[in-house]
Amino acid sequence: MEQLKEVTFPVYMVDAFASEALTGNPAVVCVLEPDTELSSATMQHIAAEMNQTTTAFIRPFTAPTLSLDNKTLPNNEFSLRWFTPITETPLCGHATLASSAVIFEINRALHEINFNTKSGIHKAILKDGFIELDFPLNPGVALKPAAQADLQPLLDVCSAICGMNIVEVRHSPGTNYLLVRLDDRVDLANLVVDTNRLVAAEPKIFKITGVILTVRGPPQGALARADYDFISRYFEPWRGNPEDHVCGSAHTVSAPYWTEVLGKKVKKGTLLNTALYYSSEIKTRRRKSVLLQLAW
Repeated sequence: MEQLKEVTFPVYMVDAFASEALTGNPAVVCVLEPDTELSSATMQHIAAEMNQTTTAFIRPFTAPTLSLDNKTLPNNEFSLRWFTPITETPLCGHATLASSAVIFEINRALHEINFNTKSGIHKAILKDGFIELDFPLNPGVALKPAAQADLQPLLDVCSAICGMNIVEVRHSPGTNYLLVRLDDRVDLANLVVDTNRLVAAEPKIFKITGVILTVRGPPQGALARADYDFISRYFEPWRGNPEDHVCGSAHTVSAPYWTEVLGKKVKKGTLLNTALYYSSEIKTRRRKSVLLQLAW
């Protein structure tokens, strides 16, 4: 890591998809000045020390700076990067929501943000106390025979965990996520998943960064009465996160899959207790997250 000169910036611990502190999915948001440059290695070290599912780094493109003492910004353009404790990731939904909540809280005159990221430009809009995120779709494709063979040990683990056969498998080239549809009788919300077994069955050749387990809704068990088109859970032990409980990027894969399977535009899906609403593109609408400012 490079030798840092005296750099000070605010750090927020944000509970995304939450209405009260210490609930939801936590993310760290580091707010940098326009002229603050941190190397990728330094960002990664900070993310490792924070040890949350995702640490986001946001930086406005032009002065004046984004700070608690100066709430005036010349435009709504920001750079945004996301890091897990062990690697950078090209897209993260809950940390984008957390970053949006921080900016809208600091500058209450803003109602729209453009995030420039490695996966493209993502928009956040504040509407009636809700934050709407506009994400791309990342549909999956069927596995080719060579990939199927390489992934078979992992698929066997997924089947063994749920105790039933797998219905269908898709791979999303845009995210390198593997979508695994389980038998709809599986009580996915209460399923115990040992992610060490997933790691042990890591493919030798085919690169994946996460596994989505999904079933058709309404789900079994505690959520059976909810009006969901599908339910899913997302695991990424290869990125240092055993399970991401509210993963927006996973829904960019799940939503187009279930739209195709159900033959209709998916209106509502859930990842555990988090509801996300969809149109032709992924749009999540949630109340502003709970912010806790820290010092760095």
